[in-house]
Amino acid sequence: MLKIFHTYFPIRNIFFVLGEGALIYLALIIASTLRFKWQIPETEFAYTIWVRVLVVTIVCQISLYYHELYEIKYAQKIFDLSVQSIQALGAACIMLAAIYYVYPPLILGRGIFLIGLFLLVLFIVSWRFLYQCIIQKNLFSEKLLMVGSGNLASMIAGEITSNLDSGYKIAAIVDNPNNSDLAKRLSVESCNDYQQICALAEINRIQKIVVALDEKRGKFPTDVLLDCKMRGLTIVDGISFYETLAGKILATQINPSSFIFSDGFRRHKFTLWGKRFFDIVLSAAGLIIAAPLMVLAAIAIKATSKGPVFFKQTRVGKWEEPFSVIKFRTMLENAESQTGPVWANEDDPRITTVGKFLRKCRLDELPQLWNALKGSMSLVGPRPERPVFVKTLKDKLPYYAERHTVKPGITGWAQISYGYGASEEDALKKLEYDLFYTKHLSLLMDLLIIIKTIKIVILGKGAR
Repeated sequence: MLKIFHTYFPIRNIFFVLGEGALIYLALIIASTLRFKWQIPETEFAYTIWVRVLVVTIVCQISLYYHELYEIKYAQKIFDLSVQSIQALGAACIMLAAIYYVYPPLILGRGIFLIGLFLLVLFIVSWRFLYQCIIQKNLFSEKLLMVGSGNLASMIAGEITSNLDSGYKIAAIVDNPNNSDLAKRLSVESCNDYQQICALAEINRIQKIVVALDEKRGKFPTDVLLDCKMRGLTIVDGISFYETLAGKILATQINPSSFIFSDGFRRHKFTLWGKRFFDIVLSAAGLIIAAPLMVLAAIAIKATSKGPVFFKQTRVGKWEEPFSVIKFRTMLENAESQTGPVWANEDDPRITTVGKFLRKCRLDELPQLWNALKGSMSLVGPRPERPVFVKTLKDKLPYYAERHTVKPGITGWAQISYGYGASEEDALKKLEYDLFYTKHLSLLMDLLIIIKTIKIVILGKGAR
């Protein structure tokens, strides 16, 4: 397993991505040589054929990523793989056309991409089908022995089984007493004797033991697990393992000492300075680039409904300091005059026609770039809530106040992982992701969130 952004990924994922990139590169090189009968003229490319092919390869892989073709959660048929690959390559062609228009010297060459298109589809689909066969047979998956079969163990199993490419395989479950049918549902070996943990691990060639007991008092097999540890096996806590697996912290199950003695929640000054620098640069650039869109949005809002173009509202920021957030108005004027403060629901009648479009495309959030530029918000962080909701949620949800130890953001880990929330249950789910971000805050994680946010905006997911 390889740890990236505090989440573990199978090593085979890296080989899959790099291998596909190599195949795309190879397909274009073959197409180039076929186009010119295996003798590429120097004058045609001025010695830059390798660079041009590399540009096309990168663009193709970016398009595959934004078409969610690197998230293999379930098996697909060859026809579906072919259709999705062709769609992604079609989008890559549009991206390349824009690049070539801006910088013509990067054009690959006459007819090369058309010849290479057939090879690209053939190579990509074949490579992906082969990779699917590998992960379906659990080749190169890390075997786990689960100690426990209750709620936590079921959640861990759910995360693993719901993702075909999780990189883990539960090989055996040990619990005493074992009153769960989890082992039967997973079709794995089970045992109700803690004394057999080391033997089971040895027989099944398991190197990692996950301790996922819901209640550890009076039943924690200390001596047995210590013996396993001395034999060189890796012992991990179930809650911590679930955190790295799901990218969230189980707020209702974790105790304060886990926060206090955690390696996370550190605020390096260079990270905070870098975060502020990128907020200023990217927010200023975003406001300039988005200015034409913002003008059109303002005209549409003013022309279709009464009231101001912008909507200001008090939100809770870092250290629970209030500030005014600015957005494009997407609801009718004085929308809460009769209902009071309430969350927006799906098909909310208060949302205008233009507002629905702006929310769907996330254009209503653009004015918040001004908040990020001023410093009351960041580009990335937990979404700021209204004081009335914060007061209620702090009383009902554990550790809700801890999300206010960092600046709120226009986008965040919770937004890209869970989407829109309009209830206390949703608030708890998003809190779990917010705590994960707060614990592992870094510039690289911010970059990942921004890249994923762009994908979500393009696909139009999670808006309301």
